[in-house]
Amino acid sequence: MSTCTSHLRQLIDIISKNVDIIENLSKMDGVDHPSIDDIYTPLYDAESPEEKFTVKHEVFNAAMLATSAASQLIATLRLPGPPLFTRANAFHIPSALRIASEACIVEQLQDAGPQGLHVRELAAKTGTHPALLGRALRLLATHYVFREIRPNVFVNNRISSVFDTGVDTSVLTALARIKSGNKKENPTKQHGISNVQGGKYPSHTTVAGLISTDEVFKSSSFLPEVAFANDTSKTAFQLAHQFDGSIWEFLEMYPRYLQHVQMAMVSWNRLYPQELSSQEFNWSGLPKSSLVVDVGGGNGSHVFEIINKAPHVKFIVQDREKVIRNVSIPTWESDPKKRKMMETGQVKFEVQDFFEAQPSHIGQAAVLHIRWVIHDWTASESVEILGRLHAVASPVTRLIIIDKIVPYACPPPPEHARIEGANLPSPPAPLLANFGEVNSDAYLLDFTMMAVTGGQERTLGEFEEITQGAGWKIEWVFQGSSLSEIVCVKA
Repeated sequence: MSTCTSHLRQLIDIISKNVDIIENLSKMDGVDHPSIDDIYTPLYDAESPEEKFTVKHEVFNAAMLATSAASQLIATLRLPGPPLFTRANAFHIPSALRIASEACIVEQLQDAGPQGLHVRELAAKTGTHPALLGRALRLLATHYVFREIRPNVFVNNRISSVFDTGVDTSVLTALARIKSGNKKENPTKQHGISNVQGGKYPSHTTVAGLISTDEVFKSSSFLPEVAFANDTSKTAFQLAHQFDGSIWEFLEMYPRYLQHVQMAMVSWNRLYPQELSSQEFNWSGLPKSSLVVDVGGGNGSHVFEIINKAPHVKFIVQDREKVIRNVSIPTWESDPKKRKMMETGQVKFEVQDFFEAQPSHIGQAAVLHIRWVIHDWTASESVEILGRLHAVASPVTRLIIIDKIVPYACPPPPEHARIEGANLPSPPAPLLANFGEVNSDAYLLDFTMMAVTGGQERTLGEFEEITQGAGWKIEWVFQGSSLSEIVCVKA
């Protein structure tokens, strides 16, 4: 018992110490930390000093320690039964989020302002069941998403306002009124998903595209069937939607859905802004006119970010034919800056299946860049993809894999110390080595990959296995809050 009491005091001390750090930094900067009742203002907005304050490294690190300790303190002090019940029934939260998202609640409340709106008014604009909507919003408000200021009257708060799409409310409510039962207007109904409109997620500044509470939610419920059958020949997605093709074939059938998924991948970076990435590959250090090939580059969003750091570099973005035609080229042609880069030849798009042999000109690349691709595939498939790149790469070509590195829930193995950047500082006792629940996004994303593609997020040890299997050697690792960069050379 004395040990438990000691742990409680240790956790309280961690919270107190790091809240003191945040408050002292707040006084020094003359900026308050945002309240949960505030409306989130994007970091790119000049009028958001409070949000900019939260992504200062010292503030973010202190917040991670304080919230990790607070989460562990709650888990320690609660009776063991209720937390297990809460987790077992947490699947209702994605259902409530989907209702709120598709009924355009965030955008309606943004328009309404601090006085909020009654659920009857919110429901009327989209033809949603008012009583069910109210119950969904109350469940979310209990989990700090939205705020109920009077009975059945809700307003946005800092968390809910993050998934504002930025699209005009009248446009969104018109889309929401397209009922899923109309097969002509909703051809996806035969696969049991909603009428997702890609145009609802046009902005790369929002995380709204990450609210994947439809196809992923349904697929996840079938993961136990895959596990207990001990058969991975069909993914949970295929079982849930009674679809024999891959998720990629499914998406190519519905371009609007494909657009949504592409924006979801862009939105991931908005969860953890670039301000938190203290280290990354030195793109500006590449020689003039170096070639970077973005393998499976989708809409080329990351290439555009790299160009801002290395305007002297040339790029080829590769992807499947329907992605290039329906997503990549339209995205770049619609933006004057990007269109000019296409016209000058600085950025080219190339149809290429990464399971096929790469064309010989790719061997000229200084960097082969593969971002958020490997996690979609099994270990053997990943070795095949990386092997195709190894076969065409020159002796000096670097391979950069950008993906999420899954931390162990225990201290990392000592052999990882030989890789530069592999081992991060350990949190103080008695915190979990991976910071626990507040750092759970990698594990949730891993389950998403397992459900929809049969792939996985990987530990560093698992990345070593697939890179070595394809003839590459990990040279160093840049571990970021959002994604990590794994830099490889030919073994």
